Amino acid sequence: MNLPVADVPVWFVLGFAFLFGATWGSFFNVAIYRWPRDLSVVTPASACPSCHTPIPARYNIPILGYFILRGKTACCGTPLSLRYPVIELLSALLAVAIARRFMLAPDVEMTLLQAAALGVTYFFFVGGLLVATFVDLEYMEIPDEVSLPGTALGLATAVFRDPPGVEAAALGAGASYLVIQIVFVWSYEHLLGRRGMGEGDSKLLMMIGAFVGWQGALFAVFAGAAQGLIAFVISKVTGLTIGSAGQAHEEDEHEQDAVLADAPDEAQQPEHDDEPPPAYWGHFKVPFGPFLALGALEYLFFGEPITNAWIALVERLPLNG
Repeated sequence: MNLPVADVPVWFVLGFAFLFGATWGSFFNVAIYRWPRDLSVVTPASACPSCHTPIPARYNIPILGYFILRGKTACCGTPLSLRYPVIELLSALLAVAIARRFMLAPDVEMTLLQAAALGVTYFFFVGGLLVATFVDLEYMEIPDEVSLPGTALGLATAVFRDPPGVEAAALGAGASYLVIQIVFVWSYEHLLGRRGMGEGDSKLLMMIGAFVGWQGALFAVFAGAAQGLIAFVISKVTGLTIGSAGQAHEEDEHEQDAVLADAPDEAQQPEHDDEPPPAYWGHFKVPFGPFLALGALEYLFFGEPITNAWIALVERLPLNG
């Protein structure tokens, strides 16, 4: 397909991106629910978590399905969480942003096929960040199903993406993982008896580095830490909490979403389902994954102007007396 992407109507590209993102948002919802529970995202098919009735395809419409059903399942009236259409909408908007940034930029000179491949690659990166964010907020963990395939995809496609380029992507992935793992996981635990960050954070940063290079990974760490500190201070002052680790274990079955799979038997439940949720935000545990993801998104979409502004600021400092 040699059609230049510049010859395709903008409305068509953005509209298709929105529908594409919303559709994948439904899958992200399933992944957010199932991966922490060690369940397959392929089988069984989506069913009501309360009465286990299979969900008809006509009700699995992204975003709109929630409002068509008025926030309840059609089979037994189980309330649906607003989180699920929110994730589908976020996924759709991120897909539109990816299309605008990497497919429709004024300096883009690619065929439609090349632009689509690049856009899909970056979409799965931001989709992984979205899944990691919501899982970490609920469970204080980041699934390997996100980080490891995401890292492989980032490294495999680095040759087609410049920036960051192959060398920066490889260095970003390797150095990001090793620095966090050695300094904030192993050494921190050895010296203080507890970990400063989780292994899920180091693997997530490895994926970030594979896509945006070591510069982007470094930005994600510092921007994420700064924004995480701000959020922590706000939570302490206001008494509000962001996220709720273990919340899904405490909620009644009627609070689960109808797009999710049948609830497994007790024998199939992971052991941690019966453990009390870890206390954080109000105490000492902070889910850092969402802030790493936020920093990575900021760099992905605004990295160049942010970097240029930072360089301009440094050049104005009286470093040479």
